[in-house]
Amino acid sequence: METFEKVIDTSIAYLVGRTSRSIMKRLTNKFSTAGFDVSYEQWSILVHLYRKDGQTQQELANIAVKDKAAITRLLNVLEKKNIVLRIPDRNDKRSKLVYLTNKAKEFKTDLIAIVEELLGEAEQGIRPDEIAQCRVTLNKIFANFDKLNR
Repeated sequence: METFEKVIDTSIAYLVGRTSRSIMKRLTNKFSTAGFDVSYEQWSILVHLYRKDGQTQQELANIAVKDKAAITRLLNVLEKKNIVLRIPDRNDKRSKLVYLTNKAKEFKTDLIAIVEELLGEAEQGIRPDEIAQCRVTLNKIFANFDKLNR
């Protein structure tokens, strides 16, 4: 196998990136078709706020593995759409806590149903043991990079 093919066509990084972009495109399209003005990137923030509302921008950046500037841009858009609010932290005035609006809470169930549908599409024709092994492998790869990125 040529070096180029190894680095590009068959590398885990390329395959994961290509799959990720395809998932992002499909989910954004599914949200739009269902009438929700939410992108995959915005969903990546909402999902963490659905788990724990009232996080700092830095906490969201860390858990979503995004830089602070990207989080700020995403939150600016979500705030304009009346999906999140940023409120000064009582304990640290330099920091703002991000909260979901009632609007975001109301469409949580609908968004989750769309994501579950997408996951069903993604797993078609793949055995449960293959999915489980894929999760283990991807988490190991993430852990390798997470250590290096600290």
